[in-house]
Amino acid sequence: MQYIPYGPELEGIPNVVVDGRGNGATVLVLSHWPRNQTPPELKADTSTEIVINYLRSPERETYRQGADAVSNNHYDVDGLMSMWAVLNPEAALEATELLIATGECGDFDRWSGELATKITGALYGLESLASSPVRQGLGSIRDYGERTAYLYRETLPLVPQLIENIGAYEEYWRPEYEKVQAGRELFARGGATVQDVEELDLAIFSLPHEVHDMALYEQTSCSRVALVIAGQRYQVRYRYESWVELQSRQPPPRIDLRPFADFLMTFEGNPGEWVADDVQRTLPRLRLRGPEGGTSSSSLTTGLFLRLLVNYLRENAANAERLWSPQAADIEYVSQLASD
Repeated sequence: MQYIPYGPELEGIPNVVVDGRGNGATVLVLSHWPRNQTPPELKADTSTEIVINYLRSPERETYRQGADAVSNNHYDVDGLMSMWAVLNPEAALEATELLIATGECGDFDRWSGELATKITGALYGLESLASSPVRQGLGSIRDYGERTAYLYRETLPLVPQLIENIGAYEEYWRPEYEKVQAGRELFARGGATVQDVEELDLAIFSLPHEVHDMALYEQTSCSRVALVIAGQRYQVRYRYESWVELQSRQPPPRIDLRPFADFLMTFEGNPGEWVADDVQRTLPRLRLRGPEGGTSSSSLTTGLFLRLLVNYLRENAANAERLWSPQAADIEYVSQLASD
């Protein structure tokens, strides 16, 4: 099979789409996105694992119906692992555990082992660090589809090297990896704590400062996260696991936090505005946005903030007007959302 960029070049060509939304000529979708059309027997938590299930299936050729093109409408780590696996089935089946772990690490910001974390960090660094030749070539490309195609073309050949010799890419993974390790060490020595409220699928973190997401999410499986950061700075987040069709468990529906942001403004005495993202975004959050755009210090005490949050989640747990889940997502709307 061959990679063909998503867009006009793919139109009319029978294709397999991984980790995203298909087009009119797609014959097989291998994705965990909301309302996907992946065959039920292949479904898994990540698109990478879905692709592995497909590669292992004796019906593999039947599923793809002769399609020779594979594509994706966005670029990320899970998408890259999925794409590479389809293009290199024999090698992928030999590296199954690592590919799946890397897809989980990239999509769910979840510690999935040292090597998976380093590969994920290297891919972040290759895309973002000024010293990276990939980043340098990306700088002049503004169109989202063209950027996606460029990133796949540049990084697909690097996957075997990342798997076999991650040390050669240390300058790209080291910055991200050190942030993750610093967060893990903070929890290990008790400098940060977490309390799970199981009935609400809510994890409440107490932090001296902001901590890398991989270190946070290693501590809990809850899909709803509240951060209490020193200086009365608060954030509430929904994890990516509650945006996709997770198979290992089904998180509760997301509850729209925009009315809660409005409610908090009636209590707030400090400068800034309580804002919450659209609940249908991949990674929505609520925070007090300061004049410069960051998370600002609130006048609300920690006890009051958490009490208001818990009450809001309980009171709206069955409020259909404020609930969203991937199983009930609007296909046309979701298909227009760019990757966060």
